[in-house]
This record gives sequence, C-alpha cells and structure tokens, in this order.
Amino acid sequence: MKRGMTVSAFAVFVALVFFVLFRGAGYNPFFGFPVWKAEGTVVSGEQDTNQNPDIIPLRDGCYRLYAHGAPAGDGKMSIYSHRSCDGLYWQFEGKRIDMAAMPAVLPMSDGKVMLYFQRGMGNGAQAFMVATSDDGLHFTVHATPLLVTGKGELKTIRTMSHFELVQLDKGYRMYFDEGGLTPVDFERYAQEHWAWPVSRIRSLYSEDGMHWSLEAGVRIEYEQEPLRYMQRAESCTVFKEDGIYHMYFGAGFSPWEDLKSWKRWSWSGIYEAVSNDGLEWHITDRAIFHRGSDPKIIRVGDVMRLYLSEGDRIGGNAIESYVRQE
Repeated sequence: MKRGMTVSAFAVFVALVFFVLFRGAGYNPFFGFPVWKAEGTVVSGEQDTNQNPDIIPLRDGCYRLYAHGAPAGDGKMSIYSHRSCDGLYWQFEGKRIDMAAMPAVLPMSDGKVMLYFQRGMGNGAQAFMVATSDDGLHFTVHATPLLVTGKGELKTIRTMSHFELVQLDKGYRMYFDEGGLTPVDFERYAQEHWAWPVSRIRSLYSEDGMHWSLEAGVRIEYEQEPLRYMQRAESCTVFKEDGIYHMYFGAGFSPWEDLKSWKRWSWSGIYEAVSNDGLEWHITDRAIFHRGSDPKIIRVGDVMRLYLSEGDRIGGNAIESYVRQE
C-alpha cells in the first residue's frame, strides 16, 4: 500500500512537471524563472495606434513613444506618438507620419530627431525610409529611400520589418526581421513542400545614420539552438548592461506550423539572447514571457521597464508595462 501511494504520488508529480514545462509555460528546454513584475496596461488599444513601439528620452526628462497603427475609419498604416513623464501614464499626441510603419527613432544631442520607418513601394518591394524633425512632432520625410528590398544592399532581402536601433561607440546598428521566407528556402528542407512563414533577425550598419550596409551573417537564425523548433525569430529590443548586449525577441514555435497552429500559440513567447559584440548571439536558457509581442526596454531613472504588446490586432492591442525585479 505504501509503495502504491509512492508510485501514485510520483506519477502526479511527473504529470505536473510535464504540464508546467510543455503546456502551462510553453516550450523552453531549460525552464527559466521570471524576473519581471506586471505593472498593468499603460496604453489602451482603443485607438489602435500603438503597435511596434519605440521610445526615446526627451530633454525635459520626459519620454516620447512612437508607434504605428491603422485606426478604424482611417484604413492606412501611419506613425503616431504618445508622451509620458513617468513611463506609466501616456498621453496620445496624434499622427506624425502618413503611410509609414515600424518606427525606430534616433534622438540627437541638439534636440532634433531622426525617425526611420518602412513604407510599401506598391510593387511588393519595401522602402527603408528616414524623416527628420526639429521638435520630434513635425517631420520632413526624405523623398529618396535609404534602401529598397530586392535592390542594392538589400538585393537578397525579400521583406524587412520591426526595426531596432542601437547606437555604438562608432556608428549605428539597425536590427530588423528578414521575412518572406519558407523552410524550403533552406538547403536542409529544399526537397520538402513546407510553405509556412519563416523569419530571422538580421542587421544593418551605418557610420552616419544615412548610408547603410547589410552586415554579413544572421543575428538570430531560424531554428537556432537551443530553440530547435523556432520557426520565427522577430521583433527584438536590445540594450547594453555591464558590457554585455542583451536581446529580447519574439520566438514562434511549431514543427507542424502549417497544420497545428495551436502549438504555435502555446509554445511561442519572448526569449533572451546575449552577445559581447552585438553580432554573434547566444540564446540563453530563459523564456521571459509566454505571451505578448514587440518588446521594448527602457531605463526610467533607476527602474528598468519592459513594454509588451498584448491582445489581438483585429480588436486593437494594448501595451502592458513590466518592471524588472533587481
């Protein structure tokens, strides 16, 4: 009887561990531990103008959030802004740039702002554009694209999205999602017939912020270990701390992507990678979140705050705030 009870208890324990690892917590080969505390919704989804946020500090100690969206009744993707002095309450400021998406913003020492964004070309190609502003509110769009997919530096890139700008000791690096790929674009699956979308994270480099070149290699690769079932690496945020670069990125999982979409939803989440140089990245053993997308991290005073888009695109997504537990 005693032995039977022990076996039964052990079976329950094994079942509980399995549930937590592979269903409750999603796919994670090492099972990390959370270090972020939820603070609540900081931008509601009512106006649907807050997708893919980028945030910069202002000279008065406050912050401005740039994001894209297509509000009901408008029907076209444009870039909008919000303002906050505490990082929690954000005031909607209105539209900044028409027909634009994926903002990445560079504040200058003189108070001016450079805003990089993506714009469709009407023929399937995408343009990597820039606009400048004296006050961060009124922008002049440079008519000539900096780069265009399928041409020049981007001749091998089909689509690009989710820009993340990092200032280096010399110059700038722009991380972006390379999309438009499927598993059959990779040699190991060339003989298969798999058509689901695949994405990975690449990067551009510029010395002056205006002339950009595609950097060799892939920053986060499709199916990169230890996340061997990762179908999509996308939408990253990058920060440097104690000499080490940290990247939080969205990872989409499923070895049966075209048939078992529920597994993609169950296993996907926000994961972490680290790097000494910002080029070669090692994915750590920690899943930060098992929900949400488009992470953005900023430091507000002594607080490290992470913003995460949650909800569905049809009904409008809200931005949630989390504070790191030191």
